[in-house]
Amino acid sequence: MSPMFSSLKVSTNATPYQNEDVLPLPPHRRTWSKKTFVFFWLSTAINIAEWSAASTSLAIGLTVGQASAGEQPQIRIHMSSITEFRQFALITLCLVVSGQAGGKWHVPFAVVNRTGWGLRGSWFVVLNRIVLSCCWYGVGGWYGGEMVKIMIGAIWRMQFLTLSVPLKSTSAFTASFYNMKNHFPANLGMKTNEFVSFIIFWLISLPIFFLRPERYRVPAVISSVIVTIAAFAIFIWALVKQGNVGPLWHNPETETGQARLSGSKLSWAMMYMITRGVGGWAGGILYQSEYTPDFSRYAQKPGDQIWGQVFIIPVCLFGSNLLGIITTSCARGLYPEEPLLWKLYDLLEAIQKHGGNGSRAAVFFAAFAFFLSQICMNVVSCGVVGGMDLAALLPRYITIRRGSFIIAAIGIVINPWKFLNTANSFITAISAYAVFLGPLTGIMFTEYHVLRRRKIKLSHLFLPTSKSNYWFSHGINWKAPVAWVLGVFPSMPGFSAAVTPTKVSVSDRWTHVYYMSWFLGFFISGTVWMFLNVTWPPPGLEEVDDDDVFGTFGPAGKSSESTSLEKGIEAEASNVKDI
Repeated sequence: MSPMFSSLKVSTNATPYQNEDVLPLPPHRRTWSKKTFVFFWLSTAINIAEWSAASTSLAIGLTVGQASAGEQPQIRIHMSSITEFRQFALITLCLVVSGQAGGKWHVPFAVVNRTGWGLRGSWFVVLNRIVLSCCWYGVGGWYGGEMVKIMIGAIWRMQFLTLSVPLKSTSAFTASFYNMKNHFPANLGMKTNEFVSFIIFWLISLPIFFLRPERYRVPAVISSVIVTIAAFAIFIWALVKQGNVGPLWHNPETETGQARLSGSKLSWAMMYMITRGVGGWAGGILYQSEYTPDFSRYAQKPGDQIWGQVFIIPVCLFGSNLLGIITTSCARGLYPEEPLLWKLYDLLEAIQKHGGNGSRAAVFFAAFAFFLSQICMNVVSCGVVGGMDLAALLPRYITIRRGSFIIAAIGIVINPWKFLNTANSFITAISAYAVFLGPLTGIMFTEYHVLRRRKIKLSHLFLPTSKSNYWFSHGINWKAPVAWVLGVFPSMPGFSAAVTPTKVSVSDRWTHVYYMSWFLGFFISGTVWMFLNVTWPPPGLEEVDDDDVFGTFGPAGKSSESTSLEKGIEAEASNVKDI
């Protein structure tokens, strides 16, 4: 090994399959209590994206309110909210189930995944999330940058046009940071002030990567309290100022320009929105990002993470959507000359534009609250989680911290402003990526919960020899890619048409199959996986270590971390070679 590569090693004890960040966590690093998970969910689930998530439902023709039959208005059914509620119920169920392995065995998903795909085959699954982490980190960073722009616009009134512009109401707004001279070409998809704000957000986020995940408790508490207060303050202000729930609630067809759906079209539209919603969370469900093994492994006791999942996930996600719908509806009545203000940063900018100097402080603090929430969401669910994956992929050279910085750097390289400010093909493709993640999730669920009955031999997860139950053939289990391909195949025609609508056209039948892609892929791959493993049983089913090899389940002690690594190296066997 060359001196250059030797100097890049994270430690002298790191191997191609383990380092301190991917081994089972020692007791002293498991610091997340039930309250920590609750506050953590509050800080990340109430965010910019969830605030405007319901807008897609209305854009395709689902109604905000529909009266039941009869001359007098009776019970109004919130169709888009019904769709969103079903999404969140399914998401909650899946996250609770997928989080069990981390809470019990204290290893990240990238390691748990080795039981099904093999020590080397698991790299394919890990690479999938690394790609998604890079993309979402860039997109989330752009959203956070928009909040930075609002904060700067609220406190910095720069008179670019002329020094004689009076600082009053609209004139002050005209001569502000919002109207900074743009030095970029129009086809770039962003303006100078937006890029400056994005870079500021990106730079502010970086120092947080120096914290270990077990130290995120205090930031989570602070952020959750502030963003919850801000969300309700914006909602109450809009409702009181408008005096009712606004025109969008009562007449969505008029405001959105979309005809009301009914019959089979309504059913398929709701199916599509549920699949799209679950697809947006498919990475978190499969890879169990900040909500499951990657962070449930930090739980003080197995099951502590469930409290935050069961009670906070549906309340926060559904609540964010509902607050976003009603606030946007009120804003439509308050500012009829503006377009629909689904995006929270557009709403805050409009409030300052029409409210004058008196609104600046309120706008700043509201933007600051969601700025904190976006940092929590972006840093943890994209940066840190991607860093965990890179640490599992190249444990000899990458730690969680190093991996997080790599994800952040790539997040700029992908040019998120280009994706978000042009056609929706990128966001559509990311949501449609559930076509590939649904089958992976089906394999994961049936592998851990049904086939192995939640029993893992921890020492064999880090043993790259034929002695390991999870080595299979050269580190790859052939059954996994077979089950995955069979689950993906039925949805490919509809997926191709969704991401390239101008080039590919398919029949309604293939489109409807695609509308069920995540669920269909989940059940096909899960069923095929069970069939293959019943026909050709894998070695070591339901086996566990006789001893606590890594000191994972003993009393907390600061010495246990180095002991775990030493025991892990011993468990790898003396004949491990460099690869």
